[in-house]
Amino acid sequence: MDDNKRRRSRVEAEFEAYVILGDEKILVHTQNISMKGVLLSFDPKLTPGADCVVLFVLTKEIRFRIAARIVRSVEAGTAIDFESMDETAFYHLRNIVRYSADDADRIDQELEIPAFTKKDDPE
Repeated sequence: MDDNKRRRSRVEAEFEAYVILGDEKILVHTQNISMKGVLLSFDPKLTPGADCVVLFVLTKEIRFRIAARIVRSVEAGTAIDFESMDETAFYHLRNIVRYSADDADRIDQELEIPAFTKKDDPE
């Protein structure tokens, strides 16, 4: 892992996606992505704290959704944390991250270690 506190490698990946907020579907552009979240182009409609769904459309037939939460939104970009995904979304997200990574094996190694730890683990 790098000197930063990230538990998952973040890779450059620029493509279109959608953020779904209630009934609104907002077109966005990814800047980078990890197995835990994504940095998007800034959009003033994307406000921190909001629950959303990120929709990735890879082809006409391949699309997947990830439940997420907006954690930061400034002019430099909007940061979204992924909260839950099904097996299909995990499969495609993993492939996107591995394909874009300098070291694809590192991505798989990171997945062997939980991204989250229990802070208040009773003894």
